[in-house]
Amino acid sequence: MKVTLETAPDNQLMRAHRVASKTLEREDIDWLCNGFAAFLASAGRVPLERCLRLPANERALSRARRDDLLCAAWLETDPALSAWQRSEALAAEVRRFGARKWPRWSTLGAAPDGASAIERALFEAFRSHERIPGTAMQLHNIAAPCRGE
Repeated sequence: MKVTLETAPDNQLMRAHRVASKTLEREDIDWLCNGFAAFLASAGRVPLERCLRLPANERALSRARRDDLLCAAWLETDPALSAWQRSEALAAEVRRFGARKWPRWSTLGAAPDGASAIERALFEAFRSHERIPGTAMQLHNIAAPCRGE
């Protein structure tokens, strides 16, 4: 099975979106039960969003959304490459996108028709957060959940 952003392990934002849209999967119910159990076990001393491993504020949510989009872009790199090579390829693509595409596309409401899947993911990532990591190591760490780590 191809790993996608939706099937990546521990994608808490995707789980939250499924809960909000009432399209829960069995794993989402388990996630909610575990989160609420931790919240109740702490007698409310640990915030529920922390128990559910969700971002706690707007800035953290923005960063998590950016990371999900960068993970989606990482998944679009050549699967024949090693995980590290994929991170290096994505770093090169981020630099290329930031230098060539983003200056022209930044005022658009959506990526233009004909944009590749990786360009669409990067477009949304650049829109979602003011800072985009550009080194292979940073992107490799961000992509860890996509690799099942």
